[in-house]
Amino acid sequence: MEFGFLIDRRRVVFIKSEIKPLLDFDDRIDRFYKHACASNGWVYPPLVDANQNFREKEKFKTKPQIPSSFFQIGPTHSITINPFDEEKAKFLILAYGFLNGVYLNPAGHLFVNRAAYEIGKLTGVILVGNDAEKGITAFSQYYDKASKVQRKLLFAILHWFIVGQTYNFEWDKFDAQYKVLDGLFHLSGLTAPNHASRPIELANNFGIKLPLWAQLNPDRKSSQLSNTRNELFHEARYAGQPIGYEYPKENFGLEFARFNSKIIVALVGLKTKFLQADPGNRDTWGWSFQ
Repeated sequence: MEFGFLIDRRRVVFIKSEIKPLLDFDDRIDRFYKHACASNGWVYPPLVDANQNFREKEKFKTKPQIPSSFFQIGPTHSITINPFDEEKAKFLILAYGFLNGVYLNPAGHLFVNRAAYEIGKLTGVILVGNDAEKGITAFSQYYDKASKVQRKLLFAILHWFIVGQTYNFEWDKFDAQYKVLDGLFHLSGLTAPNHASRPIELANNFGIKLPLWAQLNPDRKSSQLSNTRNELFHEARYAGQPIGYEYPKENFGLEFARFNSKIIVALVGLKTKFLQADPGNRDTWGWSFQ
């Protein structure tokens, strides 16, 4: 199965499976640099003609163009699995994208809104040494042991962890990462007395440093995270104001996704010093799986 888009020549062999660049990899990368609309590590969809009603056609002189909601990027790699399993191949493509900090799609599938092409863009972490083999092996083994429900849930978690970051506005990104956090808590099998305690239980279980915004308030029933979540989900407010009128002082944009990424790798059994990184650390890390 072919997939992309990934600017990496690495060949990965694992458990009767292989990920490798396509034979014309260099030509595909050259075409990408010539034709892609890219900015700050993202590829944006092409502009398409927008429809106008008959009154607009009479009154407006400019023909409107808007970004396409969905778009394709040609594949760069292939994955082979013996014996072949289409659902597992799709799962591992998504997981390999997560490990590289980008969104990888099977050939012919569509990207939404925009797509990260810069390695590590979505996680702040890159593969070093033999991380690729260790990382994808762990995801493959998790898939083999998991139930159908667990497989589908982890696929949903990885998918929305990645796609949720393609949004432009912080409140939408926050909403996406909170859904990811809820999915991770459910998949972990842990219990907690309330929503506010869920990230605490996850952090304690997997040895992850807890961000300040996830620490419990004196009432022991809420945190800055849970309060922000409740306002956004139930009251159309963000940072105490109508959505769009204010931003929280907490850096959810950086720290929430990184917190979730740590839980994801720990949940599939991977160990890395990145788990103990300070939640606000902005450095690019290597996974350096142990």
